Amino acid sequence: RRAWLCGRDKRSGKDYSHRRRWLVDRLLLLAQCFSVEIYAYAVMSNHFHIVLHYDPNACLAWSDEEVARRWIEAFPPRVRDGDVDAARNAAREQLLRDPVRLSRARRTLGSLSHFMKHLKQPIARRANLEDGCDGHFFEQRFYSGALLSEKAMLAAMAYVDLNPVRAKLAQRIEECRDASVITRLRENSAAALAAYLRPIASGLPQPVAPCLAVTLADYLDLLRAMVTAQATPAIKPTDPVAQWIACTTALRKRQRAYGSIDSLRQWTNQRGFQLREAPLPN
Repeated sequence: RRAWLCGRDKRSGKDYSHRRRWLVDRLLLLAQCFSVEIYAYAVMSNHFHIVLHYDPNACLAWSDEEVARRWIEAFPPRVRDGDVDAARNAAREQLLRDPVRLSRARRTLGSLSHFMKHLKQPIARRANLEDGCDGHFFEQRFYSGALLSEKAMLAAMAYVDLNPVRAKLAQRIEECRDASVITRLRENSAAALAAYLRPIASGLPQPVAPCLAVTLADYLDLLRAMVTAQATPAIKPTDPVAQWIACTTALRKRQRAYGSIDSLRQWTNQRGFQLREAPLPN
């Protein structure tokens, strides 16, 4: 709609900030059902970002019962009156008796495109109902870029977590709302701070993707150092911080992949994809 869909719209004066929570809640629910792991997210006033690990082949190893359980969890039957649990059990049993529907459900739960579709569609319908209109809510299909190295993954996470600061919605990471960095900050025990970064929400059996080789404490320190460096441009940042700022800035180019050509070949082969273009230097 070319409007502030999840913030205060300057033309109408209405505040739609409550819709950010809709997206976050939907994202965290679907992440436990689809073959993805969520590492970072940020919902802004007119767009949102997600950094995730995606395994399209994971669903092939799920039992029929697991597929049915995940499907009903993601798309529960509508029950106005009556026993919700009984309705879910009946819907699950009906799905298990239908091999065609079950196969289609398995493919859907293993698809990144379907993950994004089922994340965005309910939000669009709910917002249209709230606004008394119809038609497109999000302007276009989502953009995606493959993160082919741990460095690219961490840079993308930092880029996303610092989005509210960059947009001047917050001055410190502690003030960020509807972003994964808040969830990370809540993990403030000594054990959590010393542990390597893990996904915030996951629909994949552990361990699927290795933990990132950086502790939560080091990652939060990096975010704070980047905020300080960008807030005081007259002071030259240390080399490591300057390098990370350069890496996050490179993400704005919207490349199709970040990493080496060898990493891209390995990434596509593992997923049964075709290599159609070479990545730009990261």
